[in-house]
Amino acid sequence: MRVSSLSDERVIALLTKYFVPAWVSRDDYQLDPRGKDEQSELDRIDAERHRRGLEGGTVCVFVLDSDGSLLATQRVQFAYKPENLVPFLEKIIADKKLTPRDAEAIRASAVRPSAVKPKTEDGLLVHVWTRCDQAGTNRGVSHDRVELTAAEWKAFVPAADARAGNTWILPEAVAHKLFRYCYPPGPIWRVNDCKVLNGKLKASLISASAEEARIKLEGAMELSFPNTGKPTDGRITARLVGVAHADRRKQALTSLALVSEQADYVWYWQGKPQPIKMRIALQLGD
Repeated sequence: MRVSSLSDERVIALLTKYFVPAWVSRDDYQLDPRGKDEQSELDRIDAERHRRGLEGGTVCVFVLDSDGSLLATQRVQFAYKPENLVPFLEKIIADKKLTPRDAEAIRASAVRPSAVKPKTEDGLLVHVWTRCDQAGTNRGVSHDRVELTAAEWKAFVPAADARAGNTWILPEAVAHKLFRYCYPPGPIWRVNDCKVLNGKLKASLISASAEEARIKLEGAMELSFPNTGKPTDGRITARLVGVAHADRRKQALTSLALVSEQADYVWYWQGKPQPIKMRIALQLGD
């Protein structure tokens, strides 16, 4: 829905003017466990939906009245198309005789993203983005954050006495920790369903001064996704290139960027391989 109806200007205008949008993950994908109050509210909504025989599902639009009662629902199979979601919302607006929200109220209820901080001392966050390029397979851009502990990111930093031309192989555990999140967007969003079959990341010291080191990165990986142990498991193969910078005085990693030079995903439909071109990018950042 993010790359279809929820990116449609008409849907955005209706949601902004007449509703207070809220997004809730029903499968707790790689998130902290939900609180008791939130779970209790979801259970209440589900019970009302079931009692009234309304549509539901893991991905579904639920519209609540100001008193919390359930007004209407629309399953993702319909809601992902703007031509279905727009009249669905317009009918609720007309039936409830809703008036546009005040501009100040819209600003006050807007979600302000909270800063994500590393959980380990001196840990660093690496963003991972993936995308499928071909028409009919584009589910938008996936985004994950992977935390590297101080011991892990220091593997990118050359030794204090290293010289230009020196090369080293990153520890397999560090490279594979990043590679596991390079699976494509799709109906499955669990990192535990991705297995690194092969993966290697090589670093080369391009130049070094007393203050800074510039490092070239080259990698290759093969992933199984979803990994079920069957011959029809999907396969991601990719070559990666990138660059990193390190503060030589502090022996600290200051930047890191990796992009796919070539990335392919092959999945199976009715026993037949379905090849798809992918894009992958990783970048150090908060």
